[in-house]
Amino acid sequence: MTAKNRDLNLVYIISFMDLFAVGLTVPLFSTHLRELGASHFTIGLLSSLYSGLQVISGPVVGSWSDVRDRKSVLTITLVLCSIAYVALGFANSILVIAIVRFALGVTKHTQSLCKAIITDLLPPSERASAFGRSAAWGSLGFIIGPTLGGHLSEFNNGFTYVCVLTSLLFVINIGLTSAVTDVGDRKPSDVSPQMQNDSILSRFGYELHKSVTDMTDIEWGTLWETFILRFIFGFSVTMYFSQQAVYLREQFDMSQRHIGYTISYFSASGMISAFLLHYITNYFYRNDDSCMKRLSHFFLLMTLSLVGLYLAPNVELFLVALIPFSLSCTILRIVSMELMLKQASSTHRGSLSGTSNSIMSVARFVTPVSSGLVADKLGGHLALLFAALPPLVGTIVSVRMRIKSATKAKRKNE
Repeated sequence: MTAKNRDLNLVYIISFMDLFAVGLTVPLFSTHLRELGASHFTIGLLSSLYSGLQVISGPVVGSWSDVRDRKSVLTITLVLCSIAYVALGFANSILVIAIVRFALGVTKHTQSLCKAIITDLLPPSERASAFGRSAAWGSLGFIIGPTLGGHLSEFNNGFTYVCVLTSLLFVINIGLTSAVTDVGDRKPSDVSPQMQNDSILSRFGYELHKSVTDMTDIEWGTLWETFILRFIFGFSVTMYFSQQAVYLREQFDMSQRHIGYTISYFSASGMISAFLLHYITNYFYRNDDSCMKRLSHFFLLMTLSLVGLYLAPNVELFLVALIPFSLSCTILRIVSMELMLKQASSTHRGSLSGTSNSIMSVARFVTPVSSGLVADKLGGHLALLFAALPPLVGTIVSVRMRIKSATKAKRKNE
């Protein structure tokens, strides 16, 4: 096995362990807060706090990995996350939990840093397949995590046990990260003398300042269409999931257990789709270097599958329609990331990877409010159909970008 393949396998395992760890705690978080006496508003506020901080910190942490190196930045964030989850497990105060959520919102960027490492290891033509495998292993972690976390939570002080186990998984990831070959490292000649001679605090201040200033070198204006497509994808998926449980309960009289099975079914379909991405790309989209053909096709597939979910007269057809929706979600997540990183220079990969996650955080931040308003005005049933509008816009935008890309290529050849 080559060093590159070994590092890629380690990145896949880190992605799996990360979402396995998150899957342990996330489904239990709201219930734990309710047991501590938190109101629904407080729970929503803490969730929004995390998403809001992810929006701000994502590009900065990504840029920091461009300035310093991926390996050490990933290690530092994993150490801080491990400590934060231990504190979360033993916290009995809403204020302490809010402080821990603040720390996690700033430091929890494992997935975006793993994607940046993949771009360091592979040429553009091989990245989509690697992103697919990473997403597939991550999905597997998120399938296993909630199940194990649910069982552990039934013990006395179960939430504490879950958080301690989550912290241990981050410690394991620290060990796995140390085994990764140095990628994205800065050569000593590239590092400022101030970073070599000053104290750790001064060095960190320098790196943080440079991380922020380096982001001003990116031509953000050329990326706005890519950002729009990434946001549309995030908005559509979040809109669906914000209405899924209510829709299944009201439309098909599903129990909470069967709704959970449906979510696992969706995740399993996504995992299989991610593993198949390499074959789909090679057989159907071999010459789609601009990514526009895939984006337009799968935004359209997402639109049609959401309409199919809305029109499904029974659970069986609903589950059938969920397969193309899961396929389109998986491929759009990976291809939109691929498109963004194609436009990044080697010194800005971390910044754009973090920005990509920030866009998804913005979508997760604004969608619940939008979904609630639509459900109040049109009814929960029509809210699911409303989720088909954003990917329809995404289809139009991606077709427009595809035409523009083809025109530009034709002029270049002339």
